[in-house]
Amino acid sequence: MFKSILSLFYISFIFTLFNLYDVSGNQEGLRIWVLSDIQPRDKSDRIHFEKAIQDINHNIKDIDLAIVAGDIVNRTKEDTFKWYIDVKHNSYIKEWYEIAGNHDLIADRGVLYKEKVNKHFYYKIEINNILFLFMSDEKRGKSTFISDDTFSWWKELVTNNQDKIIFVITHAPLNGSGIAFSSFQGRHILDSRRFRKVLKQNIVDMWLSGHLHLPHSVTNNITRNPELNNTIFLNVSSIRQELFGLKDSESFIIYFKCNTKDILVKSRNHTKNKYNEMLIYNFKLSKNYECS
Repeated sequence: MFKSILSLFYISFIFTLFNLYDVSGNQEGLRIWVLSDIQPRDKSDRIHFEKAIQDINHNIKDIDLAIVAGDIVNRTKEDTFKWYIDVKHNSYIKEWYEIAGNHDLIADRGVLYKEKVNKHFYYKIEINNILFLFMSDEKRGKSTFISDDTFSWWKELVTNNQDKIIFVITHAPLNGSGIAFSSFQGRHILDSRRFRKVLKQNIVDMWLSGHLHLPHSVTNNITRNPELNNTIFLNVSSIRQELFGLKDSESFIIYFKCNTKDILVKSRNHTKNKYNEMLIYNFKLSKNYECS
């Protein structure tokens, strides 16, 4: 009798846990797939993005939009951009938002990227009370270069929208974020100090980046910096497998629950078609996510 009651309690607990964050897609909310660094070095590398799309299509329901944090290609060739567009159109996800990484600028300074993917290097989108601010790398080189004009655009939107939940997307992480290796030359946003100064005075809920290709299991791929108003910095691993297959294809899925501050961040392993069970995180946003 006791075992039966305990079993029912366990089943009820698991049911509650999974329904809390719209994992099944049965409750109202927002679900975002965040990926980065697809950049196939040759045609054999293309399979990693193709398999990631298949994994999402077959195993993850009700993703509302995808965010790609740069380095779609390894070198700017028209056929590679065409391949990327064809493959993403095989996904059930209809809304895709990209930025350019340093590899998307190689050879032509972003001409093909602007022609094939997005003509804007920086832009915003709003979903209910969430403001997403996208800033591409604007010059070739290992460090992410963001111009003063783009910075001024970003600063104005951040300071004038403190009533909203704000997400920022860049290719490289911010120096001073605490993300692993982000203090190294070539691994962060140039002149990060100007961004940190704004963050100390204003709330940005989450900063998404890629560029480092680090496995999600590496320490400090997710940080929360109290000196920067508790901004959550999330660094996304590469879709491309690395180290002769020793580094798997990974991304993150973020679940928002309506009318709460709660978000669930889950690391997805596309090589193994499963979540990384030890890499699931719960965070509180600065404000409730208000569904329309």
